[in-house]
Amino acid sequence: MADLNFSKKDLQKADFKGKNLGLANMRGADLQGADLTEANLKEADLREANLKGANLYGANMDGTFIRDANLRGANLSFATHLCCVDIESAYIDKDTKFPTYIKIEWKTERKYICKEIQKRSKSGRRHHDKRVKDKGRLWGNRRGNDDRRLELDRRDIGLKDARKEEIVE
Repeated sequence: MADLNFSKKDLQKADFKGKNLGLANMRGADLQGADLTEANLKEADLREANLKGANLYGANMDGTFIRDANLRGANLSFATHLCCVDIESAYIDKDTKFPTYIKIEWKTERKYICKEIQKRSKSGRRHHDKRVKDKGRLWGNRRGNDDRRLELDRRDIGLKDARKEEIVE
């Protein structure tokens, strides 16, 4: 696999249309106005990235980390696997476009309510595979020391070994 480390790079107006950026490290990158149309961003790290005005139309956002990302004015229409937990951890505005299964109710200029519209099965019941709020995922290091989980990078090869050592001890 090629090294996909774009951390803190200037990628303004870059063309990543249809590219496979799965597991890419784009933390803190400047992707203002970038074209990520139908890109595969599965488990990509976009934390603290500037995606202002970026085109993410039809992008695969499965497991993408977007905490503290600037999504103001971004086009997320037809993006897949996006949920309110992710959106609430990023910065958005009224110009941000969302997929049809995400509804934003604006209360004030900065406060909003995010709602996911769930498809119903033939029996009329909603699907129960909805993700729940995980304060650890939203707030990361902002929790107290006693509650803090071991935060190793998920790409670290030694992650499994570190967990095995903890269990053995």
